[in-house]
Amino acid sequence: MHLTAAQTLTLVITERVVASISLIAILFILFTYFFFDSFNKPINRMIFLASFGNLGMAIACLISEDGVSAGPRSALCQFQGFFIQMFLGVDTLWACCMAINVYLAFFHIFRAYQLRALDKWYLLFCYGAAFVPAVTFLFIDKKGRGKIYGPAILWCWIDIQWDFLRIALLYGIVWIAILLAVGIYYKAGMVIYRRRDQLGGFLNPLNEDPFTGMVTTSIDITVQQASQSSPVRVNVFDRDFDRVPRQGEYDPYTVNVECGQERRGSKPEILRMRSYTREVAMKETTDTGAWLYARAAFLYFLSMLIIWIPSSINRVYALVYPDRINFGLNFVSALVLPMQGLTNGIVYCITSQSACRELWYSLRGRASTLWRHVGGNHGKHRRLQESESTLNLQNLGGVSDVSVPNEAHIRDV
Repeated sequence: MHLTAAQTLTLVITERVVASISLIAILFILFTYFFFDSFNKPINRMIFLASFGNLGMAIACLISEDGVSAGPRSALCQFQGFFIQMFLGVDTLWACCMAINVYLAFFHIFRAYQLRALDKWYLLFCYGAAFVPAVTFLFIDKKGRGKIYGPAILWCWIDIQWDFLRIALLYGIVWIAILLAVGIYYKAGMVIYRRRDQLGGFLNPLNEDPFTGMVTTSIDITVQQASQSSPVRVNVFDRDFDRVPRQGEYDPYTVNVECGQERRGSKPEILRMRSYTREVAMKETTDTGAWLYARAAFLYFLSMLIIWIPSSINRVYALVYPDRINFGLNFVSALVLPMQGLTNGIVYCITSQSACRELWYSLRGRASTLWRHVGGNHGKHRRLQESESTLNLQNLGGVSDVSVPNEAHIRDV
């Protein structure tokens, strides 16, 4: 059973359109992370590193069916197969690494600098684990089966003759990483569930940082010299305490501690968190940033499930019915597999809402300034031309008044 020409065209268009949108999202991540410090966060750093894999996958998806048309032994087909094997499953490995960071931050109190030190090992693991089989497949050419990379409906990837390798060296690894992440998030989720009543704002993904806008108290301390015989008066939280130094004990200073009024953030209620949330977070871990990291990492993990559940169903169907091609399942795969860069871009923006707003206001302000500048220069140029025209008319042989025929007069002539 084969796909019709119309069905193949539908898959190609879907794949390339989604890959193009993903490519825009990937370039946005790379550009903003490189050039704007406000986007530099621990979770964004992981998404940034994963974006290079998304970039390779987007390129492979843009090639689409052209690799198949070029032939299984063509350089284009082999290049596309290598890129798909290399980059298709990398995102799930990064999601697993993020889950490991959550575990270390929640249960072993790892700080941000300690997690950053692990990045080089994560980078080696995610891309190294994918590179070894991807490059090895390029050199295998067995009589009777041929080369490993060949036509695979949507693109060139592992040929149907080597179908077991798709499960063993991609889908199997992907689901091991997913299940490991599920175990970690389940354990972390139990901690969050026990505190669900106090962590309402934390569970809202629109609340970029629920630990800001907290109730704060200003403390003013004034110190003045006191006589030896005078008592020491301490004022703490509107309560006075007097104490006279004992014989031989001389403290030449009095201390006055004053608490200012409570100040709350100006965020809307939906974006605000109750005042004791930080206290709750601190009871579970000494770094409140770990809670924010866990939430963003879990969003990233959910985006991976959106991609891999439909495509895995399609893979299982192909194993059970090797002689059938289900257009609906292949269409969904063509829709979600090139979407990795797009979903990562969405998570990136959710975790960087304030940075995105600042970038938008900055670009809009610069565009407005440029528009006013261009408009002002255009107006000056136009007034200069009018002035030159007037001078030219006045210098035409001493003629002081020159009448220009109107359109009606021209028609009459």
